[in-house]
Amino acid sequence: MKFNNKVLTNSELDGKDFDDISFESCKFTGSIKFINFNNCKFIDCDLFGSIFNITSFTKCSFFGCKLSSIDFADIRISECDFSNSVMENCVFQKKLTKNDIKKLDLRNCIFNKTNLKGSVFVYCNLEKVNFVGSDLSAAIFERCNLTLTNFTEANINGTGFENCIINNTILDISGYISYGSSKGFVLSN
Repeated sequence: MKFNNKVLTNSELDGKDFDDISFESCKFTGSIKFINFNNCKFIDCDLFGSIFNITSFTKCSFFGCKLSSIDFADIRISECDFSNSVMENCVFQKKLTKNDIKKLDLRNCIFNKTNLKGSVFVYCNLEKVNFVGSDLSAAIFERCNLTLTNFTEANINGTGFENCIINNTILDISGYISYGSSKGFVLSN
């Protein structure tokens, strides 16, 4: 099944499961809840500012999508590819209660050539995740596991890495010179 050039609202989406569906040039609006997207493709879709509550994206790909200003606290993400998408000012964290945060596991996700300007990653497991060629300027990584994470050719100007596990985390020469030589990063080949 395929959706093309359609505006999708909560009344059409809430409480439904979508398996192997393609969404192309669609716009998602409003507060959307209780949805499972499994093995879906989103191509040139606009999800900017949508509010997803108790929603899951499993094995989904987002190519050329607008996903800016989304709080991923109530979204389950597993094995998703966000390559070539715009995700400015997003928040990646998993809240259990107001004061309790659980580690958000993003290990099987891909963020190659993704615009993540100003996005915040709090207490995320990003081990072996690729941010190759991404724009992470003014992004914040706080209490994240960045073991073997690849930031080759990524723009990390103004990016903060606070209390992160940095173990063989990969930067290219410009990132290494400007930021990484004293922080535990390693140089890519």
